[in-house]
Amino acid sequence: MSELNSKYNELINEIFRNFIFYLPLSILDMEAFKTLPEESQSVFNRITYIDDDMNFIYENSLDLPTLLIKSGKLRTNCFKLLEYKEELSESSFNFLSENYLKQLETYTFLSNQLSFYFDKNSPVKDSSTKALFNCQNLNFNNHLAEFEKITGLKAQTFNQQIFIQEVKETPVFKKFSVSIPQKEKHFRDFISHEKNTEIEIAILKKYPTFKGKKLRYIIEFLIEKKLLTITYGTQTELYDALKRTFNCNIGTYPSIFGYKINENKDSDYSRITNELETILNKYF
Repeated sequence: MSELNSKYNELINEIFRNFIFYLPLSILDMEAFKTLPEESQSVFNRITYIDDDMNFIYENSLDLPTLLIKSGKLRTNCFKLLEYKEELSESSFNFLSENYLKQLETYTFLSNQLSFYFDKNSPVKDSSTKALFNCQNLNFNNHLAEFEKITGLKAQTFNQQIFIQEVKETPVFKKFSVSIPQKEKHFRDFISHEKNTEIEIAILKKYPTFKGKKLRYIIEFLIEKKLLTITYGTQTELYDALKRTFNCNIGTYPSIFGYKINENKDSDYSRITNELETILNKYF
């Protein structure tokens, strides 16, 4: 497994190296931005790229020849994938490919957005800088197409929650996020829907004082509707988010996540899920 992980890291590092990006102040909440440490603010409203050692370079000195080299390195990744397809077991190759695709489609989407919204959001708007972002976008889209031919896998429809999670898994984000305070999460932040705030409001309006197993009913309903995904590692985060959102006594952690629903014996379960079906129907 360590060898497979080494191969995976070798591949994805070429995705991050020489990646050029910007984070415009216009997309941030200004009050929240004021609370960021001074060292974190340096990355905003400027062109930044990631060098070969994964360092952030805060100057517009990346050039087209460097991006052409990156194109070649992404091409080399394709040859490596072909080699791994021959030498690895089918399950190992599928595991490597599926995880590589998650990062590749995330940064392909990101490069697309950086290019598409360049005129509106880029802090530097000269034609040579725009050419860099267009070239980067072309590199990633070409590489994604080649990857799909080699593996038979297809990029998934954009999902905001998955996108955010994949970005968080990159070493680049982890290095950058050390100095940025974590935002307190609410229930809506766990709901995978573009109208997650509206869904949260509708639930709060109907059940403002729910606690314990009744909150578990809501959670299970949203999971069944594929609007909520939780793992053992995120249950504590979700519990804290529920406390912030409902702002009342929601019961203990075990009363929610330690409770096993029995549809035949829990008389309230069918009633509540039917009510949820009615009030949230337009979001499905």
